[in-house]
Amino acid sequence: MRTLESINTFKKIDWGKFGIPLAFVVMMIGFTLINPAFLSVRNVSQTLRQGAILFLIVSGQTLALLTRGIDLSQGSVMSLASIATISSIYILGTYLGSLLGIFFGGLCGFVNGILIGYLHIPPILATLGMLFIVLGVELVYSGGVTLTNLTVVDQAKLFWFGGGMIGPIPVPVIFALIIGFLLYYLLRHTKFGRHVYFIGANPDAARMIGVKMREMHLIVYTLSALLASSGSFFLTARLSMGFPLLGEGWLVLSIGGAVIGGTSILGGEGGIWEALMGTLFIVFLDNGLIVSGLSVFAREAIIGCIIILACMACVIRRSS
Repeated sequence: MRTLESINTFKKIDWGKFGIPLAFVVMMIGFTLINPAFLSVRNVSQTLRQGAILFLIVSGQTLALLTRGIDLSQGSVMSLASIATISSIYILGTYLGSLLGIFFGGLCGFVNGILIGYLHIPPILATLGMLFIVLGVELVYSGGVTLTNLTVVDQAKLFWFGGGMIGPIPVPVIFALIIGFLLYYLLRHTKFGRHVYFIGANPDAARMIGVKMREMHLIVYTLSALLASSGSFFLTARLSMGFPLLGEGWLVLSIGGAVIGGTSILGGEGGIWEALMGTLFIVFLDNGLIVSGLSVFAREAIIGCIIILACMACVIRRSS
């Protein structure tokens, strides 16, 4: 009888909600046993700094996925924002130049929103087209060359945002937590958030109850691009250079972080907490594989397999 009760209790556990946190804890213990330096203050701080950047990008992708969409242009938007930020700093200085760089990235999302919400182009096609347009534009502008030569003053001001510390906490982590809290509140406690979930759960029903679909898509994809641009800003600030291919590889991580954390690729399920858990899982997994001595190719293969398994689990969970 006790065995049956234990099995029933096990079945009642919401593994969709608690599976990733549990796996995260087990992973942390495992990598620490392999290499105690994994949990050193320096290593954790650097991993969280990287995680803060990814969290912003994953949060933007989460918004798109919640509405049954996807944003494939995030990587190119990051590259554009990096080039635009450094170019603008040359003319306007650190603070105004940085804001303008993020604005240019957000503008790409605004165009995505128009294509999807007003012209009814499927998100995967609209954002795929934007990916190539933005990539081509910023490569033509930059000539594929890294932008450097900031003044010493501008470089010091910019680096603080990406490489600075406030007490023991990296600056990007503090900004990411503030933005994450605002996004969590926006999704869970506002009319906008409820409408995002309505669209993802049942677009036809959402339209019937008066949800403004066009405006919602416009806002969602603009926010996705702004968040990707913000992540690009902190990464650019840390490097103090504008890289024409800065966003390469981040798109897969943004989709993977959202899905691994528990956001459904079918829409209407997930959120910012799931984005946070997925981000932490990916960055600490990658870091743990590094300290374990695995090559970059093996790490990419392992992360790719986990993303596929997470997608399979999402589909199975939704179908059941």
